[in-house]
Amino acid sequence: MRLEFRSDVRGYVLMLNRDLFGAFILQRRWFGLANHRGGVKQQVFEDEEDAMRTVKRIRREREKHGYNRGRNTEISACWM
Repeated sequence: MRLEFRSDVRGYVLMLNRDLFGAFILQRRWFGLANHRGGVKQQVFEDEEDAMRTVKRIRREREKHGYNRGRNTEISACWM
């Protein structure tokens, strides 16, 4: 799953994948649209429900802070 958010000057990407051991890896990437400075954070979840709770919380926070969903957002029905 990949969720992309944009504000006027910032970008934010969430990617949730499974590793070879079955754990859920949530990668967050944030960056400036003009200067491309930013960072990356990864979290490991053993439980899918915990991972999805975190994704939903982050999505609400991004929307609350004025970010809009990007055009190329792909969401599988099983992830929402």
